[in-house]
Amino acid sequence: MKPSKQLPYKNTQALSIMAVSMSLLTPLAHANWGIGLGVDNESMQYEDKSSDVELTALFNLQYQGDKFNIDKKALSYKLLKTDKYAVEVIATSKNRGFKAKDNKTFKGMAERDSSVDLGGRVIVETGFLGAAVIDVTKGVHTSKGVSAGIKVGGIAPNAPHWTGEREVNIATVSGVRYQDAKVVDQYFGVKDTEATADRSAYKGKAATTPFIGFEAQANLTPHVTIDGGLVVAKKATSIINSSLTDDKKYALAADIGFTYWF
Repeated sequence: MKPSKQLPYKNTQALSIMAVSMSLLTPLAHANWGIGLGVDNESMQYEDKSSDVELTALFNLQYQGDKFNIDKKALSYKLLKTDKYAVEVIATSKNRGFKAKDNKTFKGMAERDSSVDLGGRVIVETGFLGAAVIDVTKGVHTSKGVSAGIKVGGIAPNAPHWTGEREVNIATVSGVRYQDAKVVDQYFGVKDTEATADRSAYKGKAATTPFIGFEAQANLTPHVTIDGGLVVAKKATSIINSSLTDDKKYALAADIGFTYWF
């Protein structure tokens, strides 16, 4: 096992700048800043010809306020909030992208930039099943495609990092993710000019990916949080058919992170 040399954080810098700017609009008395460091295996969604297991290290900035929040997945601003549901606008990066040097599979291919996606999110408290999260976003930086998803259970977005006592929350999660043809083609497509004897040209088609697993968050002190998850996803045929991926029907996604709060 060896960590990946890539640090795909460059296109989230714009989101961090937005976070700093927008946080100035949130009352400081109700805000918390956090600095996080984590690893995940997202790069393994591609066929890996360079190592057995490849992990990616990620640095992230987090913030919790009354209306504006940033976690490692999205920036969000609450337009409406009640005890039962919340409506938010969000900015996120749902697709990490790659460079030719990241993996032998990509040799000779043009760079795919990480996405910047804007859209909306609704969070509904269901009670026994936990929070149901529905989001729809459109890429504004790369593919210009539409992504959508629904997730039930797990750790709710912007879950408090400290409520006055140490606690560990572990919850099952399930859902489905949709990516339209533009998104799939951007990150799994192969142009005619990029095709080789081992990498056939491919035009991406829309993908629907169901998943199930669990998420956990451990609030250890007012300053320290550890979170992570393990999810099994059934890969869409339109992604399996890409010459950038293997022919396995299922993929295991894992991540773990540490956050220090100020």
